[in-house]
Amino acid sequence: MQSFKDVWDKALVVLERELNSTSFESWVKLLIPMKMENDTAYFCVSTLFQKNIIDKKYKKQIEDAIAETIGFEVEIKVMTEEEVPPRFREIAQKKHEEVHTALPINEEEFRAFNAKTNLTFENFVTGKENEFAHAAALAIANNPAGAYNPFFLYGHSGLGKTHLINAIANKIGEKNPEMKILYVKGDEFTSELIDAIQHNTQRQFKNKYRMADVLLMDDVQFISGKTAIQEEFFHTFDALYESDKQIILTSDRPPKELMTLEERLQSRFSMGLIADVQPPEYETRVAIIKRKAKLYNLNISSEVVELIASKIKTNVRELEGTIKKLKAYNSLWGQTPTIALAKDAMEAVIKENIGSIITPASIIDHVSRYYNITIDDIKSEKKRSEIISARRMAMYIIRETTDLSLPEIGKEMGGKNHTTVLYNIRKMEDTIKQDPATAKIAAELMENIKKSY
Repeated sequence: MQSFKDVWDKALVVLERELNSTSFESWVKLLIPMKMENDTAYFCVSTLFQKNIIDKKYKKQIEDAIAETIGFEVEIKVMTEEEVPPRFREIAQKKHEEVHTALPINEEEFRAFNAKTNLTFENFVTGKENEFAHAAALAIANNPAGAYNPFFLYGHSGLGKTHLINAIANKIGEKNPEMKILYVKGDEFTSELIDAIQHNTQRQFKNKYRMADVLLMDDVQFISGKTAIQEEFFHTFDALYESDKQIILTSDRPPKELMTLEERLQSRFSMGLIADVQPPEYETRVAIIKRKAKLYNLNISSEVVELIASKIKTNVRELEGTIKKLKAYNSLWGQTPTIALAKDAMEAVIKENIGSIITPASIIDHVSRYYNITIDDIKSEKKRSEIISARRMAMYIIRETTDLSLPEIGKEMGGKNHTTVLYNIRKMEDTIKQDPATAKIAAELMENIKKSY
């Protein structure tokens, strides 16, 4: 007679064929088979959360797969390690050790944020535009998973989101050196999961992320629109949240505006505290410039400070880049920062960044010329089908290639409200999915717009 392990191995083959890879690897494959007694198959899992998911979503399929393998109907019973009865304890302990021994974790992976130990609360400049986000971040750093969980921080590029979440990580690491703190960017998480699938190391991947005490994901918007990636992150999020682990996310827009993000993830991201960072006001920009100049040991006159603060208004990264450039001029050629030199430095920094700056006006212009529709008509309320198509395409491309929020897009499109913008973008997304010709037009337009910069 075949052993229960043999039965389960064969049932796994059936289940792997029937389930998608994420469901199979994340949940079913992690079940520890215990014993078969009187038509009941006993399994063990690590957490109550895992048990609940199996019971709710996969129990019937598992029972059917085992029945197909063994030739008669069975009932499965899933237990946590705490629920395992005494007669199964030895088996459970042995199986648990086998699973976890096979999944070694490199502890260094949990300290990726250490490369940015200069990003602290002490050197973060606060102003009215970011004081709420700063206060929330500090509260989380002092009480991980006890203050706000999850914490979702959003804002345009270069405003200090990465600085704040690294400050959180550094403070938690300083106060709680035993905690496993894992920092990852959205695109890195995506690449890592794809690599794990290709090399059949999904279990190591899952174990790594679900062992974190604090998970920080920067630019979470990069997992949007990727079904398998979102599925895995959904389960990772739930596993950490149910275990009272701190989750911190950043994005260029709030959850409800991540339109290609699954609704269940939008809901999860909105469960805790949402905060935004806005472009710094003049006084804050002055304080940032002075702080950065002091950091780089650069003497800079008030006239130069005021010039830079008045010209660079929306990007903290460009402010720092200008100070770095002035420091380089000073170190290499002994040049004292003057008004003229500051203008050169700002121009150089802005040119370096111009490749990533695509304006809504240029997008509307490209769409106008492609569809042979005037810009005024695109921004109008006219209902002719060709105008509606061009209008929706312009809104869609602005959303895909810039950091503008829905209200900001509406303003660029003739003063339309954010609900109208959202409706039109979703209509265009549906059309692109269903019509290859429209998808090709969108791709060509975006490629031409990017080439023009």
